[in-house]
Amino acid sequence: MTDQLPIDASDWTDDGNDGIATPGSNGLESLLDFVRDRLIAMVEDARDSLVGQVRGLTSLSDVVSDALGEHAAPVTRVLGDYAGSINSIADALEQKSVEELVEDGRELVRAQPGAAIGVAIAIGFLAGRMLKAARD
Repeated sequence: MTDQLPIDASDWTDDGNDGIATPGSNGLESLLDFVRDRLIAMVEDARDSLVGQVRGLTSLSDVVSDALGEHAAPVTRVLGDYAGSINSIADALEQKSVEELVEDGRELVRAQPGAAIGVAIAIGFLAGRMLKAARD
């Protein structure tokens, strides 16, 4: 790992009572800032990956529309509408900061807690399946 913790031994102090060093306020704040920055970077990477996958759905929609041709015009129209909606979602994800996405998530949970629980269960199930498949 190329990242190093932003603290060193000088950031730790001995309170004199038990001989155990504890993080000083500077060291703890530096560590928390480091962890926060790493988490934000991970979420940004995940967001960028999600945007790429969402844009891939748009490409798939275009391929299916082209394959259907003109004799399936109603289906092609629906796929076009779908592609437009997907592009709007991808654009919104791409333009928002991590903090804005977290706040949007909080608002969604407050507005629709049942749906949020359902989504969390589905994500947990899919993550478990992916982890199991990766192990095998």
